[in-house]
Amino acid sequence: MNGSKGLADVLRGLIDTVPVLAWLVVVLTAVAGVFLAGYAMVRFYQANAAGDGMAGNWLAAAIVGSTMTCVTVLIAQLSFYFAD
Repeated sequence: MNGSKGLADVLRGLIDTVPVLAWLVVVLTAVAGVFLAGYAMVRFYQANAAGDGMAGNWLAAAIVGSTMTCVTVLIAQLSFYFAD
């Protein structure tokens, strides 16, 4: 019974798990972006209802956050497309 693995076996195992880890990072980034954009929209509603003049800042934050999330997911999907 040979239980030890060489460096090549360990690296091969890591390389095999990279697509799964990359997919997980894309999903977690998308979920975080959607959550933060939703938080910005809730704060936009609260600022608009209170009339404190900060509504425009939260609207800009929601737009920028949504755009960054869409671009991140698009680039990730394109990189998966060209990886194989």
